[in-house]
Amino acid sequence: MKKHVDLPDVASERDTRGVALHAVGIRGLRLPIRLIGGTGNEQTVIAVADLSVDIDAEQRGTHMSRLVSTLYEWASAPQSPESVYTLLQLTQERLQSRRAQLRLQFPYFIPLAAPVSGTPGLLDVEVEWECALNNGASSAVSFFAFPAMTLCPCSKEISDYGAHNQRAIVRLWLRTKDRLPRLPEAYLPLVQESASALVYPVLKRPDEKYITERSYETPRFVEDVARELTLRLQSREELCWFRVECESIESIHNHNAFAVYESPRGK
Repeated sequence: MKKHVDLPDVASERDTRGVALHAVGIRGLRLPIRLIGGTGNEQTVIAVADLSVDIDAEQRGTHMSRLVSTLYEWASAPQSPESVYTLLQLTQERLQSRRAQLRLQFPYFIPLAAPVSGTPGLLDVEVEWECALNNGASSAVSFFAFPAMTLCPCSKEISDYGAHNQRAIVRLWLRTKDRLPRLPEAYLPLVQESASALVYPVLKRPDEKYITERSYETPRFVEDVARELTLRLQSREELCWFRVECESIESIHNHNAFAVYESPRGK
């Protein structure tokens, strides 16, 4: 049996340079998380996590392994979005910090049936949470990237046959009054109403006909999508701030087109 030897704790040494650091931590840790959605459904996502704390000027370093262990411990049980703050509080306690910050990126799958045939499918939406606890004050920004479709109103107007259309990415950043991170299910219908059409995981021929005709009947510039989505988000009582971006991956140009709206802070 090996004799136990006390090893030096260099990270706990005193630093004399007089520089406090706002964020020290780990970046790019991949781990599975069992997320509970708003309807109580559970799905496992593969997330990429950044977790950090602040350190005082006299503290040389932080204990990185404690950050990893805390993330693993938190992810060992099913978690809801609001339980992110349980993770941040635990991080503060273990690292004896005033501030803890989490960035979590993961694909989230929403059941989405084809519009005519009803063929089931799963729409993947990119999600990112940026959450922090700072001296007891919480903050959270949720980001979603929804795939959608735009059809050019100008092309439809000037062409004898058809109109150019393309996939678009609708990006949404939001802060809610309850300062909690959100999942994207509640915002997918708003994107569907604002774009020329949604992009579906599975389409049969009747579905393709429907989507082709719907997009032709609902031509939208990126400016139109941004404005339509803005109007719908302005009526959402839970929001205190949001940013909307629509980017079309153009089919007849060697560049993309985009439009952005950002609401006033604290609205």
